[in-house]
Amino acid sequence: MKTYFIVTAIVKNKGKVLILKKSPKDYTYPNKWSFCSGYVKEFESAEDSVLREIKEETGLDAKIAKKGKLFQKNDKNNGKSWVIMPFLCEVKSRNIKLDHENAEFRWVSHKDIKKYPTVPGLEKDLKVLGLI
Repeated sequence: MKTYFIVTAIVKNKGKVLILKKSPKDYTYPNKWSFCSGYVKEFESAEDSVLREIKEETGLDAKIAKKGKLFQKNDKNNGKSWVIMPFLCEVKSRNIKLDHENAEFRWVSHKDIKKYPTVPGLEKDLKVLGLI
């Protein structure tokens, strides 16, 4: 099982969180809902990575409100292990400009996320940041 280091952002605005539906062409989790996330580049801090990923995937400028603790999620179906650094980030706008990685977006209550088919680990992101 290969291990990958990623950051994930729970992007918040006016009491709602942003979820993104991955493109049907996504090589890992097509058509699954996720938070804004991505790989940490070499020599890039996790903080810089998460703000970059938010900007790339949504066009939004964000501010880090809270940093979570690292956790690991094994996905035996894909043979991958994810080391995840979650962040709670805030944005002032809901004017989303999706990039090619995602097909849709929704602003939802964090309690409603379980209604969506999601990538593994989303609930853990919320728990690590004390949102549930």
